[in-house]
Amino acid sequence: MNKRIENIISSGKLNEQGSVLIAVLIVLSSLIILSLGLTYRTRTEMDLAFNHAKRTQSYYLALGGIERIKALLTYDEELNPLIVTQICQFNNSTDGENLFEQVPEFSANENMNLSYALRDEYGYLSVNASDPASWENINIFDKGIYASIVDWIDGDNDINPNGAESDYYNTLEKPYVSKNSPVVTLGELLYVKGVTRRLYIGEDLNRDGILNDSESDGYNELPFDNEDSELDYGLVDIFTVYGNGKININTASKRVISSMAGLDGQVGIIINSYITGPDGTPGTDDDKCISSPEDIALIEGLSEIQISLLQDYCCYDSRIFRIFSTARISKTNKCALMATVEIKDSELKILDIERLL
Repeated sequence: MNKRIENIISSGKLNEQGSVLIAVLIVLSSLIILSLGLTYRTRTEMDLAFNHAKRTQSYYLALGGIERIKALLTYDEELNPLIVTQICQFNNSTDGENLFEQVPEFSANENMNLSYALRDEYGYLSVNASDPASWENINIFDKGIYASIVDWIDGDNDINPNGAESDYYNTLEKPYVSKNSPVVTLGELLYVKGVTRRLYIGEDLNRDGILNDSESDGYNELPFDNEDSELDYGLVDIFTVYGNGKININTASKRVISSMAGLDGQVGIIINSYITGPDGTPGTDDDKCISSPEDIALIEGLSEIQISLLQDYCCYDSRIFRIFSTARISKTNKCALMATVEIKDSELKILDIERLL
């Protein structure tokens, strides 16, 4: 009898020990899972904090590029049309100007780069005041884009062919109505049907007119592109919200000048050749500027009707400028800013700053 009782007691102890062992294993497993979870969360938060810090660095570095251009604008107290013509071709970087040489923290970082450009707001077509027919003549986007822009800014609810009014925008996941009034900031165009951020920004991020490696690398680096070996321009390369519709003949690109009704591609080439002088290079001593309607009449190669049209379409000076500034900390940490500044009464005022990337 005693032997049997001892066996029962022994068996119970074993079962009890087995239960305790299982419980311990469960607790240990839970602790391991919890530890791994906390480790993963900590690592994720550290990565997010690191990326946020880099994004912040790139943002303030891009602001530094804006300050660099502001210094260029205020270098001459009185900007005349020739100076405006020359400086609005400015395109450079901290590498090109060796601005990081004396700053070890910057010069030691091979991936860090800052580029900037200055353009004239009156060198673009006014989205509010220019003839929409000239937009299509540039032939960069689908006509539906331009039709939708016209519908966005006009004062009615009539839909142009391939355009869009409130009936379309109200069907979106986050509905809104068509503005039906002039655009105040260029970024408003991102609300227009068919306008994506890629179409808005384009591929020429540093605005040098050249297809660089980083602008033709697909999805390797922002901004993403289609790798078609062609430089695709964006709406920011065409439009402005400033001015009365006249363009500055001295600072407008060949494609903008040639887009005006009644003109052609040859007109833009003739004007550009006249302004850049015999060496064909902007920003050199032989550059010229056009200061009056009478100057246009003296340009060789233009017909009488072309001269008359240019005199109607063009202005000759500006006090509102656009600054492009792109900072790169690494391939995945980049910031591109677009700022508009005005010089008035010898003071420089920032009118708007928009983050493109």
